[in-house]
Amino acid sequence: MTAGETHDLDDEIVAQGEALAAFLADSVRRPSVTGAERAVADFYADWMRAHGWDVELQLLAGTRFAASEEHVDDRANVIGYPLGRPRPGDRTIVLNGHLDVVPEGELTGWTHPPFDGVREGGRVHGRGTVDMKGGIAAALVALDVLRERAEPLSHVPVVHLVIGEERTGVGTRLALTLTGPPTAAIVLEPTGNALVTACTGLQFFRVEAAGIAAHSSAPWLGVDALARLLVLRDAFIATAAARSAEFAHHRFADVPTGIPFNIGLLEAGEYQASVPERARMTGRIGLKPGEDPEAARAAFADALAAVVRDDPHERERPHRLEWLGAPYPGWETLESGELVRAFVQGLELVDGDAELRGFTAGNDAGQYAALGVPTVVFGPGDTALAHTADESVTEAELLRAARTIANALRVLP
Repeated sequence: MTAGETHDLDDEIVAQGEALAAFLADSVRRPSVTGAERAVADFYADWMRAHGWDVELQLLAGTRFAASEEHVDDRANVIGYPLGRPRPGDRTIVLNGHLDVVPEGELTGWTHPPFDGVREGGRVHGRGTVDMKGGIAAALVALDVLRERAEPLSHVPVVHLVIGEERTGVGTRLALTLTGPPTAAIVLEPTGNALVTACTGLQFFRVEAAGIAAHSSAPWLGVDALARLLVLRDAFIATAAARSAEFAHHRFADVPTGIPFNIGLLEAGEYQASVPERARMTGRIGLKPGEDPEAARAAFADALAAVVRDDPHERERPHRLEWLGAPYPGWETLESGELVRAFVQGLELVDGDAELRGFTAGNDAGQYAALGVPTVVFGPGDTALAHTADESVTEAELLRAARTIANALRVLP
């Protein structure tokens, strides 16, 4: 690619800056909390059709994945073909983004209403701007500029806009089942426009401990389920710490651990004047790149079994460990491969350099990588702002992401 061609492409995308920010703001105004994504799915599908794309909806209802979902109704993936559908033998590159967002939480924490799509101070504000409607908007605008220019690309781009990533990853599983694995994949999660070539995965869990209720005036007549649960909690924490201590990878050198462990929910008891009869914790364990999830699950299960071995209540009231949903696998893509080199070149053309790093947020990229598909994660926005009140992304960062994606696709051999 000549310098003149690069400038021409950049100029055309920069000219779309206002439309890009407005497009993102409009998408935020279509609330799409997990399980209720259809409004924004139709919004994207209508936009694609209006711009001359080929589009299909993949309905969840009636598929083998529907039985495991709490909400089915009219949920659907949007599959977009900006340059037409691939023919047999074509190489394809998927650009994956998830339609669903997390709930908005307490409204008092927001400066602007979460679904108003306010633009202020050079930023677009609202739930989903970072995670990950910003990445979707940047990719769609980049692809549409390439379509209008009739750019010859080595890979036919296919867009997977999927449901349910925040809970189960069902949308990407559905898309891969119906369309098959691509030649390469870009997942548009927020990375601050750094290029992610290695990602640790996660597995959600729930642990429950049982006790015997008793009046608080005579707690010795009961068995405290919370006290039993906290023993299990300590075993989980110790196991996670040991796994972190033995995991070393240069792409995760800037974080305390590449395989985070977290307990997000802790519940116990039903009344303040009773010994709790039930207690449970729900959270996530981290998975190393390429690690067999079953081996990781076994390590934690064995730790729990060992810590309760001498518990006199375990026989009558055994603890229960439940693994929730399918794991999000950890993965790593060869940095000398064509996909990474193309993105590095795209970043250098836009920003003058390229930052490569690891990612500790489990996401749908692992589903492509697990099938042997070279995969990267790239998108605008600060991950630390995802899932928070006042989630927002700068309009300048959106534009840099769109420019980088377009240039990377253009130079991909």
